[in-house]
Amino acid sequence: MSAQRFSTSISLLFRELPIVERFAAARRAGFGGVEIQVLAEGEPAQMAAAAQAAGIEVVLVNVGMGDYLGGGPGLSGVPGREEAFRTELERTLAAARLLRARFVHLGPSRVPDGVSREACLATYRANLDAALALHASTGAHAELLIEPMNRVEAPTALIGDIDVGAVLLRDGYAGHIGLQFDVYHVAMNGHDVLDRYRAHRDLVRHVQFSDVPGRGEPGSGQLDFPALFRGLGEAGYDGWLGAEYFARRPTPETLAWFEPYKQPA
Repeated sequence: MSAQRFSTSISLLFRELPIVERFAAARRAGFGGVEIQVLAEGEPAQMAAAAQAAGIEVVLVNVGMGDYLGGGPGLSGVPGREEAFRTELERTLAAARLLRARFVHLGPSRVPDGVSREACLATYRANLDAALALHASTGAHAELLIEPMNRVEAPTALIGDIDVGAVLLRDGYAGHIGLQFDVYHVAMNGHDVLDRYRAHRDLVRHVQFSDVPGRGEPGSGQLDFPALFRGLGEAGYDGWLGAEYFARRPTPETLAWFEPYKQPA
């Protein structure tokens, strides 16, 4: 896997710096791209300028998730929150155009108490349809993605397994919405990561990773990342690999794993 294919989340990493300084820090560290999971942390025009100045690509941005990160249901599949989801989607697509982002992740949600999974799935599908329509009408460049979570940490997640997400996409969205494949969530559910990648590689557009358990940097847990990176390449994956882990000390101190892959600044 070539070094320039590694991106990093500047919502989780380089947090010792202000958001607009993280782009250059990521590039100095050897990453070719960045991901922004929390757009509200900065101002899109300023972030776009920072990315351009740093010479780094914005690979992915997330649609605002409402209260999901705080343990709430979120937006994407929650009945009654359709208007809030559309507002966040419009804001994110506008930001993605400024940032020239490659992907837009539509965001996870949980099944709220007292609401059926079937009702949530119906809302989720309606929101996916609305996202496709808005995406087409605005001529947005970024590709839309969904990301399955894991049942261990999010037992009420609406899409809580990679196989569930793949079935949903194959039932009407394949070729229009891609699959965001997070190594961490796949492994937390007890799957063999490379086996699940091979099963769904026709749908996978972006891969993210962190170690299991604890969502730390590679080498902090149980996964063999050199073998995983090599196996993904051998299975035909040639897209970005997104480092999306919790840096529990200054980010540069967590990058020993990255030495063989980094792109010279």
